[in-house]
Amino acid sequence: MSRVRTARVAELIPAPVDAVRAELSRLPRRTSAAVAELPVGILLTLEEQRGWLDRRPRWYVLRRLQARLGEIDRRASRQVVVAAAIVRDHRVLLAQRDHPSESAGRWEFPGGKVERGETPRAALVREIAEELGTVVTVGDELARQELPDGAILQLFLAVLAPASPEPTAREHRAVEWANRVEIYEREWAGTNGEFVTEVTGRL
Repeated sequence: MSRVRTARVAELIPAPVDAVRAELSRLPRRTSAAVAELPVGILLTLEEQRGWLDRRPRWYVLRRLQARLGEIDRRASRQVVVAAAIVRDHRVLLAQRDHPSESAGRWEFPGGKVERGETPRAALVREIAEELGTVVTVGDELARQELPDGAILQLFLAVLAPASPEPTAREHRAVEWANRVEIYEREWAGTNGEFVTEVTGRL
């Protein structure tokens, strides 16, 4: 008969795998961890083996494991923002911001925040539909960068889906198709301008 009992908890964490692994070094020696990379995030499983002489109630051990898992989630999770370089006929679609005031009039690649449980590509399709009233097919990731607030910005190549409506400025001041010369002439919002080289290479 086994003299070891196991308590286990698991949760999906929307965080980079490196950030999750870095937090695992804080775990007590008797707590083990398993990390699985999924399209929607990291599935983290914490496990603690208890000998028969350990008289702590099972609910107490599980609650402690869940608290440790929650702490890892809080420290490792980072907001992910996605943006689309929508390419057509050697031009890319740019959107001119209308707000906030410090960014109004500047240009960006359209997109938005990934919600919990979404994949980056699914979030981008949703955001483009909401912002531009159109449907895109998302392709390769072109680049990513860390934003000043610690969030991760991912830029994906995209094309308009067949029979998709023409993009319109629902939440922006304007939208415009720009060629590889015009894209360098824009005044960019935030760090979007750092993606220009990757985008012009696809035009």
